[in-house]
Amino acid sequence: MNVVNKKKIYPSIHSYSDQDFVKKFVFNKTIVDYCKFNTTFYDRASKFNISSRTYSDCVWKVVTASKSLNFKNKFSKRLNSKIDDLVSTSNDQFLTLVVDSTFIPFATTDQSFYSGYYRKGNGRGVKFQVSCDSSGEVFTVHGPYKSTAADITIFRETLGRVPLCAGERFIADKGYVGESNKILCPHKETENGLTSKEKLENRFIKRNRLIIENVFGVLRRFKIMDVPWATNLSKLRDTFFFLVYIYNLSIRFNKKIIEKAMKEDEEKKDEDEDEELQTNSDENIDQFLTDCTSSWQDQNKD
Repeated sequence: MNVVNKKKIYPSIHSYSDQDFVKKFVFNKTIVDYCKFNTTFYDRASKFNISSRTYSDCVWKVVTASKSLNFKNKFSKRLNSKIDDLVSTSNDQFLTLVVDSTFIPFATTDQSFYSGYYRKGNGRGVKFQVSCDSSGEVFTVHGPYKSTAADITIFRETLGRVPLCAGERFIADKGYVGESNKILCPHKETENGLTSKEKLENRFIKRNRLIIENVFGVLRRFKIMDVPWATNLSKLRDTFFFLVYIYNLSIRFNKKIIEKAMKEDEEKKDEDEDEELQTNSDENIDQFLTDCTSSWQDQNKD
């Protein structure tokens, strides 16, 4: 039997009408449009044939209302996606969340927001610390902090105060060096270079850190992450939290679609196996009848 593998087509924002989108996701498309393009209200309002005042009111109403929506998972659920800590010499060590910070440019003349490390927005901006599990679903968000804040300092003020399970550690980059009992960080280069073991460990850490980099890659498709934010920081915080909410929503939604697709594939596979068994059974019966007929004819000849 020839089986044609069809590519799964996952629904996008364009798959829904405005009314269906609101029914399914609570909020309307206007806020998603604003986060994606982040131009002037006048420019975006013209795309919907509404006034800029109506557009802005709609955006901020959704952002304000979204505060009651909880994008986070229960922190204990991080243990459902544990990764073996291959760097540790102990067998009971494991890794849960991947932690990193992301920069958003902020339109301000205040030099206290300036960091020479970042180029966007003339180096002035804020940072949000984000953690996610191995599936890419976000668990925690902390911020905004001034871009000059050190990653390890932010961690010590937030996740560093959370009690962890015995043997548990997070994964992070070199900016989080200093809490080796809580964070697994890559080895820094030395004058003598890294040993073969250290290189392998760094490769293991890098492979798992790609998860959070992929999260930021998705979020940066929205222009609010790249264009300097012109309103106050409280609105930036609320909008970023909303962005994470719709990101997590898409992850959960796609998980359900994938699980459903896998279930359908399994059911289809079982049906094919049953059909094959039935076909084999029919062939065996036909062969049995043929053998019996041949035997009966042979006996009559005798």
